[in-house]
Amino acid sequence: MRHPHPASDRTDTEVDAYNAAFDELGFDWHWDRATLAGLAAIAGDKARVRAYVTTYHPHLLTAYDADFIAELVATTMARQASPARGGSAASAAAQHRAAA
Repeated sequence: MRHPHPASDRTDTEVDAYNAAFDELGFDWHWDRATLAGLAAIAGDKARVRAYVTTYHPHLLTAYDADFIAELVATTMARQASPARGGSAASAAAQHRAAA
């Protein structure tokens, strides 16, 4: 049986993975489908976060390098999805939804 909206599920999982990382890092950021769609032309997690910070939180760039923030988010997302941690992108997303 095929799932009726696999692309939609992938988008939700990806948005939730970003949001779970932001939550863990203490960033008061929340992405939704529209935010991700606006960044979809940018390839890669780090580049997307870098573009987001530069556009929506440029004040942070007075204290932090955009590459540092992007690396921090990407590393957190990867760790949350790590099987060694008992996680996956889907489980990080489920935990984020449960906490919301």
